Order: sequence, then C-alpha cells, then structure tokens
Amino acid sequence: MRHSMKVRQLGQRAGFAVVGIGVAYGLALAVGFARHGLSEPIADPVLAVMEVLTILSALPILALFVALQRVVDADARPWATLALCFAAMFTAATLGVHVYELTAGRQLHTRGLVWPSASYAIELLAWDLFLGLALLSADAALCGRADAQRLRSWLRLTGAVCIAGLAGPLVGNMRIQIVGVAGYALLLPVAAWMMASWFRHLPPPTDAA
Repeated sequence: MRHSMKVRQLGQRAGFAVVGIGVAYGLALAVGFARHGLSEPIADPVLAVMEVLTILSALPILALFVALQRVVDADARPWATLALCFAAMFTAATLGVHVYELTAGRQLHTRGLVWPSASYAIELLAWDLFLGLALLSADAALCGRADAQRLRSWLRLTGAVCIAGLAGPLVGNMRIQIVGVAGYALLLPVAAWMMASWFRHLPPPTDAA
C-alpha cells in the first residue's frame, strides 16, 4: 500500500512539474519568436533559458512513464514498458544535447541548434520521434480503461503531432517543424496535467503490489 501510494504521488508530482516547466518554456519560446521571428534561430540569452528548462523537463517526463509502468494492469505492462523505454531514450538524448550546448558547444562556438546540425538532428530524434512514440505507447497501455478515455485522446493527439514535426527536416522546410514544437510546447503540458489528474484519481491499491 505504502509503495503504491508513492508511485501514484510520483505520477502526480511529475505531471504537475512538466506543466509548470512547460508553461515557462512556452513563455520563453514566445519571447524568442518575438525577438527573432521565424526566419532566424533563437539566440542567447533566451536560448540558454530554454535549454535549461528543457534539461529540467526531461526527468519529470521520464518519471511520468516510470509511474505509468508501475500502475497499469499486467496485460498492459508490455506497452507501458515500451513507453518507458522510449522515454528513457528521449531523456538521454535530450540531456546529452543540451548539456553539450550549454558547455562545450558554446566554448567551441558551434552554431548550436540550427538546421542542419548534428545537435539539432538528435534533438528532433528525442522530442519528435522518441517522445511521440512514448506517448503513443502510453495510449496503447491505457487501452480499455474507462477512466482514461480523455487522457488517451490527449496522449494520442500529442504523440501524433510530435511525430508530424519530423516532416520539416525530411522535406527540408524547418517551418513545418513548428508542428512538432506545438506538440511538446503546447499539447504536452495539457497531456501531463491530465496524467497527473488521472494518477490522483486512481482508486487506492488493495495490496502492497
């Protein structure tokens, strides 16, 4: 019982943390677009703030999927485990890119997250593909649960929009990638809020499992 309550609390707190950081990121993104427009990359100091927020967001996002994997039914656990694996890959790639950009990247005077670059490609791999697949796998893990129908819709929508952002680099038009930005900057905080609420309303466990 005590362990299960801690897992549910982890899901709640992680979800609300993602929301708070997501709101802060959205504000920073809006400031960046206001200062630099859509035709040039966002630069420091706004870029540095966004990178720090991105690093801070990665771990609670991973924690959400850890909690989900622990509370789903046994027959849904393979999908939840797959979602957790994608989330772990997302987190590792995100931390790697942004720690590099905040440290060695600036000292080497590299171009940063502008296209085309290796750092930006890994960033898109993390936020568009890995995160999108994690969200879609989480949707599948909740299939058949009457208490998660609205949550599943948001997970499915957010995951699909994140993956759709890959169309930008594939066709060589990075303005299309703004679709993916909308997925993780606008839709993800809503999905995280709904996940936190779902964890909060889970029925109390009947045993210590």
